[in-house]
Amino acid sequence: MGSVCRASPLPDDYWRRPLAPQGEAPATWSPAERALAPAACGTCHVGVFADWQSSVHAKAFSPGLVGQLLTYSAAETQICLDCHAPLAEQAAAFERARAKGQAHWPQAQGLAAAGNGCGGCHVRERRRFGPPQRETGKEGPEFVNGAHGGVIRTKDFEQSDFCASCHQFPQDQAINGKPLENTVEEWRHSPHAAAGRTCQSCHMPDRRHLWRGIHDPAMVASGVRPDFLANAQGARFTLTNTGVGHAFPTYVTPKVIMHAVLLDGTGRPVADSARSHVIERRVVYENDEWREIADTRLLPGESASVEMRWGDAQLARVWLEVRPDEYYHVAVYAGLLDTLPAGEARHLIAEADARAQASPYVLFETVLKRNTAASEAPPLTAR
Repeated sequence: MGSVCRASPLPDDYWRRPLAPQGEAPATWSPAERALAPAACGTCHVGVFADWQSSVHAKAFSPGLVGQLLTYSAAETQICLDCHAPLAEQAAAFERARAKGQAHWPQAQGLAAAGNGCGGCHVRERRRFGPPQRETGKEGPEFVNGAHGGVIRTKDFEQSDFCASCHQFPQDQAINGKPLENTVEEWRHSPHAAAGRTCQSCHMPDRRHLWRGIHDPAMVASGVRPDFLANAQGARFTLTNTGVGHAFPTYVTPKVIMHAVLLDGTGRPVADSARSHVIERRVVYENDEWREIADTRLLPGESASVEMRWGDAQLARVWLEVRPDEYYHVAVYAGLLDTLPAGEARHLIAEADARAQASPYVLFETVLKRNTAASEAPPLTAR
């Protein structure tokens, strides 16, 4: 795509994919300045590097991705690398490892193993780009200490459009009118956008390179609000998207389930009393095309509820189950494990599937007690 902002000092081809090779670094630069590996950047940017190491960007070149790439051509691989390992030098490193039959070894993947590292966002033709100077807000070239030729500072790094190259798919790839990943457009129509709260406001607070999201329980808990009602008639669990600046969840991979079940006098679930509500965008890929089955995600301000009547019960347990990698486990890895022969690719997919199965977690687990004094509460609709 073109530049993020027409008045931007970013080159017009800043986000053109695949990225162009960086070319040779000046001979006067030190080895750390010449290197494109995140660890080299970390020699000076210690805190940023530590944050990045803990992030999903650092894990973008994952076993699940590599297991699939081993079955792809170089051209098909490049489409994935555009976001998962965007530097041209990373693609070259992976193809060199593939040619040696070593592409499944992280130690042989070289720069590719870094995933979405520093250079994918900050380096073009060996020039470094970054946000405005923190204390002054100053933009433009800055040559403090002269390291790697300085940095060109621009507000583009503080705008949501900067994230669009990977987190906003084009409209011509829409499924039922919505691109498979539509995060930036969802944000544009949100109260967050109207209030000037960008992607970076939530996912890079104080410029930290964390990018917490659906895999992080604390991040999810901060973006949605649970409400509980227990009156004489029954129990209700409501979830509202109060702080997520896009649909919750935004992508097709997670599945979120609201649960409720009645408990008997011993605290055990009452048979046939369980109720649930699924929050997800469910899609399938069949006959070489995508199809949307359902979209029950919560846009900003929207709510969903699960409720039940008491019957003879006095207690109910409610909770939110978050499965961050459900689509990978159910639709991607299961099919590959059924079809791939024994070998490196299958081994990596099995490892990725084990991680996906270990990723679910529970939030807001609460036991509600029948409240006969709360008859003034709104009646429940559940039968």
